[in-house]
Amino acid sequence: MKEKAILDDNIDVSIIVPCKNEGGNLKWTIDSLMKSQNILKYEIIVVDDGSIDGGSEFLKGQLYKKITLIKTNSIGAGQARNIGVEASKGKYVIFCDAHIKVPHRWLDGLINTLKTFNGDIVTPCITDIYNPLAAAYGLTWNKRLSVRWISRKPKMGDEIPFAGAGALCIRKEAFEKIYGFDDLFQVLGAEDQELCLKAWLYGYKIVINPEVKIAHLFNRKRNYKVTSSNIIYNTLSLAYYHFSEIRINKVKKIFMNQMNFPTVQKQIEKNYSQIINRRTLYFNERTYNDDYFFNKFRIHF
Repeated sequence: MKEKAILDDNIDVSIIVPCKNEGGNLKWTIDSLMKSQNILKYEIIVVDDGSIDGGSEFLKGQLYKKITLIKTNSIGAGQARNIGVEASKGKYVIFCDAHIKVPHRWLDGLINTLKTFNGDIVTPCITDIYNPLAAAYGLTWNKRLSVRWISRKPKMGDEIPFAGAGALCIRKEAFEKIYGFDDLFQVLGAEDQELCLKAWLYGYKIVINPEVKIAHLFNRKRNYKVTSSNIIYNTLSLAYYHFSEIRINKVKKIFMNQMNFPTVQKQIEKNYSQIINRRTLYFNERTYNDDYFFNKFRIHF
């Protein structure tokens, strides 16, 4: 983060909703956030990252006058969230997708979990908006470093590898200490994994509240372009930032047979000095190495 966010004693939680061409999804998401009953005081910040569908225009209405709308120019999901944090006033920050519905007391439940279990990041149970029985409890990696949902219900306050950015709550102080979402990542993909991995390596803790259930719209048509090259670039960058040389080479082997890998490699080489500078920074500041993370969550990679 370039600047420290301003705190406001009157606001406990800042809800940050990045969006791009969400159509009507954004409105019913904001309506759900506003109708939910919570004891904690909150603000809502919408970061519209270059939408061309007019989906955030409703926020100009009188009903939504307390919501902060920030417009950016296609800077990517991670950077849009960072911009939201820079404008936020709460001690805690919650990132939400622009296609979710929340229950009453969801804010109270998540923050209470952080406090009770001495956590720094917390995530709720995520359900399918059309199938509430389909539930996920955070994210992990398989042996090929592909992300997957955790389907087995954990106990309250259990530690998990990753919280998905669709509903991720973090102490603002911790967010700033680990430099927020990476601003070299492309468009979308793996930015939440990089943030959470970085948090674990810096000595922070991610916990789950399986009783707070947030409904998420899956299988929607994305109205902006995210390519496999974007995903590969972001994953490789994550590896360069945080992995040993042996694991970096393993990641390369996963992708090297894909036809767009040479193009991604050239992009990595272009930004190589910045990537290595960040690797050096993280290695100097972190508490644990990548072995700690993989051993802790029994991820065999």
